[in-house]
Amino acid sequence: MTDSSAPETAPETPAPPAAGDAPKRRGLDRRGWTLVVAGALALILLLICGGLIAAAAAVRGAVDRARHDRAVEAETLGDVDAACLDLEQRLNRLTPPGATNGPATRAKAIRDENVAARPFLLELDRLRSDRPDDSHVEQSWPDGWRQVIEARATYADALDRVAGGGDPAFYLTPRDEDADPVLDELIADGPAACAGALRRLGDPSL
Repeated sequence: MTDSSAPETAPETPAPPAAGDAPKRRGLDRRGWTLVVAGALALILLLICGGLIAAAAAVRGAVDRARHDRAVEAETLGDVDAACLDLEQRLNRLTPPGATNGPATRAKAIRDENVAARPFLLELDRLRSDRPDDSHVEQSWPDGWRQVIEARATYADALDRVAGGGDPAFYLTPRDEDADPVLDELIADGPAACAGALRRLGDPSL
């Protein structure tokens, strides 16, 4: 006979989570955030390093270009110097217009000097075609020289008219769009070796 008064066994209830489980989950969360932050910092460092490398390359490129430009300009200045000195030597072999007697002989002396200047102008054209960005052979500087030569040629034509009984001749100094003398700009902007030839050609009325 079974004892009906024996206590029935109670159903088992799940055991509560161990005390160490919650800190373990929190520890995993912290490690995850640490990895995210570390990855972000690594990406930022890579971007910074890449930017620094690109900036350094740009600086090196600018320095190299500046060195190249200075070298080209120095080479051009040497060529222009030589051309100006050659021109001055040719002029020194000619009679200056101011040392002539009469309008006809002065006109011839002016034209002779203009002929002596032609090789110089051709040399400027050659240098400009080889190095078009150089300041002493860019279009404005050779154009200034041509303005001086053309003004001299106009004055020579006027002297011929004087010799034929025409009106007096006056040399008109060429000027730029700001009314500044072209000759002064040529001397100021050009190498020192060109100053002598420019002053010789600058006023054929003397």
